Amino acid sequence: MAEHDIDQRQGPRFSARVRVLYFSKGQPRAVDANCQNISAEGLFVKTRRRGPDTGTPVSLILNFDGSEKEIMVDGIVRWQGDIQPLADGTEAAGMGIQFTDMNSAVKDSLEQTLQALPPEANHS
Repeated sequence: MAEHDIDQRQGPRFSARVRVLYFSKGQPRAVDANCQNISAEGLFVKTRRRGPDTGTPVSLILNFDGSEKEIMVDGIVRWQGDIQPLADGTEAAGMGIQFTDMNSAVKDSLEQTLQALPPEANHS
């Protein structure tokens, strides 16, 4: 696994139930995954198998639990986690994705959504 520092993010992290659909160029279809934590700068996506390589641009659709709103954003894979066994007998991996090229409307929408999360979700 590549070395990484999750705490490089500038803003607070939030635990939130977020459905993430992501895809990269050359990928035949979008992958449905879950977000483990998110900030205004990026997120950690828990996956069932290894995702795109570090440095790969990805497009994401974020759907926060309890919201009809979808936020579409581009990002880049900054690090990959190794596949690990879980207590339920399955395996999971994950990846850190940094958001890129957000226009002000998307950034404002994401920040408003994060600020509306309950205080216990904040992991500053």
